[in-house]
Amino acid sequence: MLTAGIDVGHESVAVVVVHDDGTLGHATFVIAGEVGAAAALAFEQTLARLGIARDRVHRVFATGIGRENVRLADGHRTPMLSHVRGAHSLFPAARTVIDIGAEGSRVMRCDANGYLTNFALNDKCAAGSGVFLETVADMLDVPLADMGRLSLKASRTVVLTATCAVFAESEIVAEIHRGSSREDILWGVNESIVSRIAATSRRVGIEPDLVLTGGVARNVGVVQALREQLEVDIAVPEHPQIAGALGAALLARDAGRC
Repeated sequence: MLTAGIDVGHESVAVVVVHDDGTLGHATFVIAGEVGAAAALAFEQTLARLGIARDRVHRVFATGIGRENVRLADGHRTPMLSHVRGAHSLFPAARTVIDIGAEGSRVMRCDANGYLTNFALNDKCAAGSGVFLETVADMLDVPLADMGRLSLKASRTVVLTATCAVFAESEIVAEIHRGSSREDILWGVNESIVSRIAATSRRVGIEPDLVLTGGVARNVGVVQALREQLEVDIAVPEHPQIAGALGAALLARDAGRC
């Protein structure tokens, strides 16, 4: 049986197709135009790449902030349920899952069967999100993909204290004028982002194993800063940005077995 998951975020759509033996394929697309149309196009193009006819997909579940706009979906699931299910399928020992997306982060706890038991959101300010990292990349003229690697070369002398993205940007400008290196500023940004996530994590309660999902998980500097602040090892999927779509696809498969 083939099922699919579509994760509609603020900036991208991830599509995953699974069968009974595992993941068949996945793709991620930048959102252009109306959300529902973008999701439909992403789904169609993913099936075309995999050579799968639409009528072979038995069930489609949508997740993410734009899930209600995915009219082709047979059902909808929350990001919390989807990310926990996706992370637990990749790391069965997972008990805590942290998802860092474009506009915010969420911390989730699950049991040994991968069922959500607790969660907390941190989406009140862009300073703890991927959008803020994109802004910093533009400010420092650094490719987004290089930010994590560069930050690990820092002397760790820059500390950013603002809890608001606007004020944090002002602090960064001040550090630039002060002559601080890009590496030091980037590490300061990492620690600033992670401090908010760590505080939320402690409220929920951290239980190993911990898995990090979402596009920001590809930033090795953020992963390292979070590892140090939480003092726990962190597992990162090979493709952390598709964890929500994977979870939605698996939940769609599970629904057919009930």
